[in-house]
Formats: sequence, C-alpha cells, structure tokens
Amino acid sequence: MKIHRMGIVLTVFVLIGVAIFGLVLAQQEKESKLQDLLDRGRYLTGLIALHPTADFKGGKQDFFLRTLTENTSYEGFVYCYVHDKAQQPFVSLVPKDIASDIPSDVQAASLQAMGLSQQTYQLNGTKSTLYEFAKPIFENGQKTGTVRLGFKLPHVSLFSFERIRFLVIVTLFIFAVMLFLYYGVMLTLQPLINLNQDIQKLCKEPDKLGNLSPNNESVVCMVKDFEENIGQIKDRLTKIESDNMDLASKLGVTSFEKKQIATILNSINLGIIIADIHDNISHVNKYMMKLLNKEHSESIGRPLEQILENDELRLFISLQENGMGYKIGNNLETTFPKSAPGDTFNVSVSKIKDIENGLVGKMIIVRKITNEKMAEEARREFIAHLSHEFKTPLTNIKSYSEMLMDGEVNEVETKKEFYNIINTEADRLSSLVQNLLSISRMEMGNLTLNTALVKTDLLVKDSFAAIKTAANNKNIFLEKNVSENSPSLMADKELLKVAIINILNNAVKYTPQNGKITFSLFNQNGHIIFDVVDTGFGISSKDLPNIFDKTYRSADPLVREVSGSGLGLAITQEIIQLHGGEIEVQSESGKGARFTIKLPIEEYKLGIE
Repeated sequence: MKIHRMGIVLTVFVLIGVAIFGLVLAQQEKESKLQDLLDRGRYLTGLIALHPTADFKGGKQDFFLRTLTENTSYEGFVYCYVHDKAQQPFVSLVPKDIASDIPSDVQAASLQAMGLSQQTYQLNGTKSTLYEFAKPIFENGQKTGTVRLGFKLPHVSLFSFERIRFLVIVTLFIFAVMLFLYYGVMLTLQPLINLNQDIQKLCKEPDKLGNLSPNNESVVCMVKDFEENIGQIKDRLTKIESDNMDLASKLGVTSFEKKQIATILNSINLGIIIADIHDNISHVNKYMMKLLNKEHSESIGRPLEQILENDELRLFISLQENGMGYKIGNNLETTFPKSAPGDTFNVSVSKIKDIENGLVGKMIIVRKITNEKMAEEARREFIAHLSHEFKTPLTNIKSYSEMLMDGEVNEVETKKEFYNIINTEADRLSSLVQNLLSISRMEMGNLTLNTALVKTDLLVKDSFAAIKTAANNKNIFLEKNVSENSPSLMADKELLKVAIINILNNAVKYTPQNGKITFSLFNQNGHIIFDVVDTGFGISSKDLPNIFDKTYRSADPLVREVSGSGLGLAITQEIIQLHGGEIEVQSESGKGARFTIKLPIEEYKLGIE
C-alpha cells in the first residue's frame, strides 16, 4: 500500500516537473526566435544597405529582390522601405493594413540614424509588437538613402505538436530512468536483503527444547554470508571511488589546461574574442578587453553585438560568417575609441572546427598595425624622394648633352661650363648610388672595417678638400682648429672620411650664403673628438630625434628646398658605431647645428717585436 502511494506521489511530481520543463522550453524557444530575429534583421539591413540606390530602381531591382528573397523566406518578415536622400520612399513592400499604423516617431528616428539602428514598438491601435531595423545607404561618402525593415516575432505555442511529442518522450525517459534506478538500487542492496532474510529465518528455527535460538552451524554460515555480502558491497564502493577519482583527475587536468590557454592568450600582443556558433562569447583576452573598455564579467556569455559597438565591425564579422567576405575582403582596418589617437588595427575572423571538421565557433583576431602603416608610408615617401633625386641629375645630364650634340653651343667657355655641369651631375648620381649600396650593405650586415693607422691631420685635409668648392660657391668661411701634433688612430680611413665628409657636406648645404663652418679636432678623456659647428638653418626639436633615420625627411620648407637623398647621416652613424664611437647632435631651429663625433683611441704598436 505504501509503495502504491509513493508511486502516485512520484508520478504527480514527475508530471509537474514535465509541465514546468515545457514552460521553460517555450520561453527558451521564444528567446531563441527573438535572438534569431535580431541577428537576421541586423544582417539583412546591413546587406541591403550595401546596394547603391540604382539597384533599387528600374531593371536593376532584381539584385535587391534576390537578396531580400534569399534572406526572408521564413516567418516574421513584415515590411521593407527604401527611402531616397530626401527621405521619400521609392520602394515600399508593406501590407496595406500596417502602413498607416507605423508610428511617425519610429520612422523619423530611423531616417535620421547615421548607423545601424534598432527600435521596438507597437502598431497604433494594436498590441502587435514589431522590430524595425534601419541603416543609411552611403555612396562616395555621402548619404543617399535609408533602408528600413520590419519584423514580427513568430508565435510560440505552448501546446505545439512538436513540443507535446518531445515532452511525452521526456516523460517516458524519466519513468524508464526511475525504473532502472529502482532495480539498480535493489540489485545493490540484494546482499543485505538476503542477509536479513537469513537472520529472520534462523531466529525462527526452534532448538530441541523448543526455544528459538540459532545453532552453531547456522551462525557460521550466516557470518560467512554476511562477510561475503559486505565484501561485494566494499568492492562496488571501491570501484565507484576509483571512477570518481579518475573523473576528478581528468576534470583537474582539463581545468589546468584551460587556465594555461587563458594565460597564453592574455600574454600575447593581440586582441582575441572566441565565440560559439550562436555568437555568445566564451573568452576575451585582456588586450581586447582594454580596447573595448569592458570588464571580464561584462563580456563572458554575452552576445557579440552587445560588446562590439562599431557597426562596421559587426557587419564585417557577419559577412565573414555568412561566406560573403568577398564583398569587403577578408581583413578590416579599423580603430577603437579607447586606443591611442592614430592607432590602426587589422581585424580578421577564423572559424573554429572540432576534430570531425564540424563548426563549433569563431575566433576574432585584432592586431595593431600602426607601426606597419607608418613604415609603409615612410617607405613610399623614401622611394618618391629617391626617384626625384635620381630624376633631377639625369634630366640635367640629358638636357646639356643634347644641346652639345645638336651643336647649339659654339662658345668654348659655354661648352666647358656644360661639361662641368654634366660631370657634377654624374658625380651626384655616383654618390647617390654609392650611398644606396652602403645602406644595403649596412642592412645586410656586410659593412665591415679595413682598419689601419690613420693620421687624423691628413684625414681632415682630404675631407676639407672634398667640400671646399661647394663652400666657396656660397662664400662660406671655413675655420679649422687642428693642432700640428694631431693624434693618430686605428680606423678604416675611407669609411671614416665618408662619415666626416657627410657631416661637412650637410653643414655646407644647410648654411646660407656668407655663413661660417668651424671644424675642431682634439683629445678628451681617451677619445678623439671631431667637432663641426655651422651657422645654418638648424634642426627643430621635432626633427632632431629622427635625423639618423634613412627614410626620414624634414617637413621644413628651407630643408626641402635643398636637394639630397637623406641617406648621409644614416650611413655616418653606422660607420661611427662600427668604430666603437658615438655621434651627438645639438641644435635649435634657426640657430645652426653642432655635430660631435667621439672615437676611442686604441693602443697600437709600430715596428717589429
């Protein structure tokens, strides 16, 4: 009787549980359909807004209608409007009984939006809830129209045939599990039940005097059966404990590996978001949380759209996921409001698959490319500048040589002048090519020293001879402070001469007419000092940190007017560093410049030991 009552109570509880479970399923289905509606609405609105307004008119409407048909073949789509730049609708796909019931404030908000917008409202005079999505159409940077789509949440029935069938299956499954558990427990307790029956039977057997007391043999058998049953129970408990320990161990390993992966992802200099196939976020590393200005608790388990505020980025991810990345490429360059001004980031999306090649999620990777963009820009400017530097002497050589060949010049002095110009421009080209070769050798690590004893007074003399003519042409006074007993040093004479001539050449180039250049050579604290001071244009504080960069060119118009490759100081610095020395610059805009080269004095021996 007790078992019968217990069965009734359990059945009632199971039925109540199944009913609650059915309500939960209905709610979950409603939330799932709502999420699907929101995702589809945003995606389709963004997709249609990619079409130019011409695609909505005349014979080209097929493109738009095909896109709409392919993505709205399901319950929930209500209407579609496409407005021109004057906010007048020129495409209207809407039922007559709904067109007049759309609130005017909803329409106004959609038409004024500059990005993807979403509104929820009730039709005038009804209880029907609609979701409107809108996005402007841009062509050549100008807003030329607006797309508006309306959706209605599909009805979710608690007593649908599919749900009732599912609940019946769940109910039968629960009863089957309960039956299985009942017989499992009974099987486990069977040794104890048998023991109890033996004891009761033994206690009811009378002895010779008619007393109910167990005999010795029965007691021994009972104890043996008891011991055997206890042993069986102990074996089963041991196996259960062993299985639990194995599961705990595997869980610990999995948890440790998960923490290790999270630590690795947090340590790399990339932004990473991992989401499942429903776009719910399962992991965001610290780099990405900093870019998004979000906390960990604000991100995990949330939909992507809730933490990505950039409409362009959300549309990019949606198109990549739906296999339409070819429309905008596989990478997106974008910015984040919380990053440093001027920082640019590259976004890519990778699909995550399981061992059976099934899609389980996606990974969004954000990489900072600011330095790459700056380097690319510098490279383009460098190549453009070099092209100009090559073109100018080549043009002069060609022009003067053609005039000489055509016999346009008869005077001997004029011919001599033209030949000198051609020779000068050829030397200029040769110097430029030599500088490029030196830069190439520097970057490949092939610029090496051929050291020998160098007399610094002769080095200075040769260097001054190389720039004397250019200085005289600008009437620049050259002052040289070099003692007769100038020290010698171990160095590569030719490379060191290139470095000093580069400094002197720059001084001549950027010093105006009637200026002055002072060159000094002296010993100081175990170093030989080459000091060049000019009265030129000077170097601004903005340009000063970059003057040894081979790709850098000052924006100062006074500097821009002077021809030059910009490679000289880069080569000079490399040569000085190869000699174990250093070069320093002191300058202010409009106050000239001071370049100081310091080279260590190495011990050397002459003669035969």
